Amino acid sequence: MFPLSEKSAVNLRGHYNLSNTTSFTDHEDASGSAVADFKLYTKFWGLQKYLSRAYEVEDSAVWEKVYESMQQIMEAFEGISVISTKDASGNEEKRAIKFLTDPQLFRLQLGDGFFRRQILVQFLILLRHLRIVQKPGEAFDSSKSHTESALNRRVLSLLDSIGPSGKTFGTGMTRAFYWEKHWIAWKANGCKPFDRAPVTFEASEQRRKRRRIGSEEEKTKKATKILLSYEDDDKGKPWALPSEGERTVDLKSWQNSAPTVELIQSQLKDDKDEEDPSLKRKNMKPYVWKTLRVLQRKNFLLVRRIAEERFDLDAILTADKSENDH
Repeated sequence: MFPLSEKSAVNLRGHYNLSNTTSFTDHEDASGSAVADFKLYTKFWGLQKYLSRAYEVEDSAVWEKVYESMQQIMEAFEGISVISTKDASGNEEKRAIKFLTDPQLFRLQLGDGFFRRQILVQFLILLRHLRIVQKPGEAFDSSKSHTESALNRRVLSLLDSIGPSGKTFGTGMTRAFYWEKHWIAWKANGCKPFDRAPVTFEASEQRRKRRRIGSEEEKTKKATKILLSYEDDDKGKPWALPSEGERTVDLKSWQNSAPTVELIQSQLKDDKDEEDPSLKRKNMKPYVWKTLRVLQRKNFLLVRRIAEERFDLDAILTADKSENDH
């Protein structure tokens, strides 16, 4: 396995392998032993030149020629039944991606599912390239904007018809092209490294030290600010705030103090005669939050009861009282 930073196969300049050419018979045999549709044969194998040099198809005139050939080839595929790609034992056949161009084999090759799949994938790659380089006024002008998408759908439909798992294969190709989009963007941005510097122990320790910095006075001021951010109405608090003078002297002991369950029950009982629901303590979020913390400290098993009763203080206190009675 190569590291992510390895660029030996990236092909940064986008060069094409022009040395790989396809040789085929370009004249019909006078003896009559040649393929029945020799025109289709020459168009089929002649198309390999443009499939291996996609940049030439960006020209409008060349695209017209290639588009016509692709349409005729797909019509031939649709008119011939597909030969299964499975062998006698029912397993998927494995073949080298290299095919003979003998005219006598052409008819059989059109019905070969494995052969057909390779050609259709080449079509998808070409169409993908044209979508990437598409510019106004070039290969896909306004009058032909629909041809590429329609052709792409037709190719995928033919791939789906090739068993076994034709639809799975087509979906896999679509996913591969989605990944390729990010691959191309990575190359266009100069192949920025994926590697990230590891977090050292010293750096983590330094952050912990910075968090510990700060005087007790600053921490006290911050805690006071949080506590005072609740509603100013003392009725919304389960215990009263100390006076301004006491706040700086005995804040720590006041923070640790908490009301008794009896006091909470008494406060909720006093609220039963209140006509306005918004003025009842059990409907005030700060009061409910602090009261639940008091109840959990008294009896940790109430944590389950809190969830069951949906934060209803009356129901929770009633359940707590009945459990204590038993």
